[in-house]
Amino acid sequence: MKIRIIGPVGSGKTQLAKQLSLRYNIPVTSVDDLNWKRSPRGDVHRTPEERATLLKLVLKQNDWIIEGVQYRYGQESFTDADVIYFKDISHLRNLYYLVKRYLKNRMTRGPQQYSHLRLFIKWEHNFRVKERAEIMTLLTPYADKTIVLKK
Repeated sequence: MKIRIIGPVGSGKTQLAKQLSLRYNIPVTSVDDLNWKRSPRGDVHRTPEERATLLKLVLKQNDWIIEGVQYRYGQESFTDADVIYFKDISHLRNLYYLVKRYLKNRMTRGPQQYSHLRLFIKWEHNFRVKERAEIMTLLTPYADKTIVLKK
């Protein structure tokens, strides 16, 4: 099974991917990990060629789950997917999740990426203003295999 999950920052894409991975025993790839070389000294942005190579390796697998908000490259992940989940949760619910995650990570010294609450809120706003409509247009040809999740 090939699954693509998309939605705004903080909407629960990773959580859904983990649940589906456990249920179906399918590996998960985060689009963030295709974008960034992770390192203790800081993440480094991959080149478009590196991203494309890594994505092709994932897409060659019989089963995969790819999750992430990025959609301007890697269109083949939508084409090849058997099912696409679009996490289209409300603005208020999404803000609640962002703040909740931020507070949880501050208290537990979790991933540093969640220390930038203001930036995440800005990204969420940009999603509402621009990206949501672009994603809806992108998903139109795949309506028969797209599931919109409002929670």
